[in-house]
Amino acid sequence: MKTASTNTKMNAPKRVLIIDDEEELCLLLGAFLRKRNIRVDYALTLRDGLLKLAQAQPDLILLDNNLPDGTGLEKIALMRETGHGARVVMMSAMNNLKEKALAAGAEAFLEKPVSFGAISHLV
Repeated sequence: MKTASTNTKMNAPKRVLIIDDEEELCLLLGAFLRKRNIRVDYALTLRDGLLKLAQAQPDLILLDNNLPDGTGLEKIALMRETGHGARVVMMSAMNNLKEKALAAGAEAFLEKPVSFGAISHLV
């Protein structure tokens, strides 16, 4: 019989795409995830993120809202449509975006600064 924790681990993402213009955050989260044997790709713009989404086919997308070439909120639906079933999690320092992000199709919302504990719950 499978337990809830077994099911969670079986559904754990094996590849994560981080889309955030803060390169240090991408590198820090990437190192944290790689220690858990998760492959990580990152992009600093929406445009690059959409290109990597098509190439990498991640299981989970960690998406910032304020990016140099637009807002992540505008692209959640597109990412869900073209992301081959990838879960989208919005990250932002603006907590007032939570309801909008969830309504747009995000699975969850993480308020910045993002904690490793919050990331652990996703993977």
